This record gives sequence, C-alpha cells and structure tokens, in this order.
Amino acid sequence: SNTSPLYPKFFGSAAANVTLSVLKDKAYARLFGVGAPKPFPKLSYGLFATRDSMTVLASFTLPKYVGKSLAVACDMDSSSAENMAQLITPCAMQLFSCPLHLHGLDLYNRPVATDGSALTTANRMQFIRQEYWKTAAARIARIFPAFGIGGVVNKYVRMYGNNILREQYQ
Repeated sequence: SNTSPLYPKFFGSAAANVTLSVLKDKAYARLFGVGAPKPFPKLSYGLFATRDSMTVLASFTLPKYVGKSLAVACDMDSSSAENMAQLITPCAMQLFSCPLHLHGLDLYNRPVATDGSALTTANRMQFIRQEYWKTAAARIARIFPAFGIGGVVNKYVRMYGNNILREQYQ
C-alpha cells in the first residue's frame, strides 16, 4: 500500500499500550501511594494517557523519521541512523513526559495541602522540580531496554521473519 504508516502505527499501538499502561499506573498509585486509596483524579488519567502517547510516538513512529534526518545530518548509513534513533528517541521523550507523570501522581497523592487548602501551581512545580531528575532517570532506565534495545531487536527479527515468508511464498 502507498499509505503512510505514520498514523495507523501510532493510533494502533497507542490504543493498546496507553489504555493498559494507564490502568497499570492507576493500580500502582493506589497500591503504593500516600495514605488510604482514594478516587483517581480525571486529570491524572489525562496526564498519564498523554505521557504514554508521547512514549508510543517516540518508540514506534518517530525513530524512522528521526533516523532519516540523522542519516542526512551526520552522513550515516540509514540502518545505523535508524538504530541510533530507535535507541535515543524513546529515552529522550522521557525528558518531556516526566513532568506529566509526576504531576499525575502528585494530583493523586496530594489532592490538597497538609492544612487542607488547595495546592497552588507553584507547589506542584516545586514537587516536579524536586523529583524530576531521579524520576526521569528511572523512566529512561525502564524505557531503554524495552523500547530502545527491544525496538532494534524487533526490527531485525521482523525483517528476518518477512524474508523467510517471502522465500516461502514466492
């Protein structure tokens, strides 16, 4: 087909991954959160879904396009550039999605200040700044093997399988 795989790939992978990941994070927040389990904020669902959509985009869709740009900009062969993009892009996206993750958790764990008053944006930002680097590092450490290395390995396993099928059915 001459249809670009950009949108079908993104929406197909996001539908499965984001839904399951948000439900997993809701369960973890309730299990490991501060205090007794409480209703999960709707905004946290949205923040987690956006965070996971960004990761899906960076893991399954963008590496091909980033790899092409990298190949031209750095005078690399296309396969090496695409592999490098697959390793870097999902990890780099965590730097942008980490604040969404932390904000979603903070909304659940601290719906109000300790004195019962509403938390301000400044309070939320202070928490995000305080937890950002260690959380981003943990998210990158989790994403790199699964979507970086796994993405590269999956590409070669898929190519190998496709070649076997082509030979078998030609």
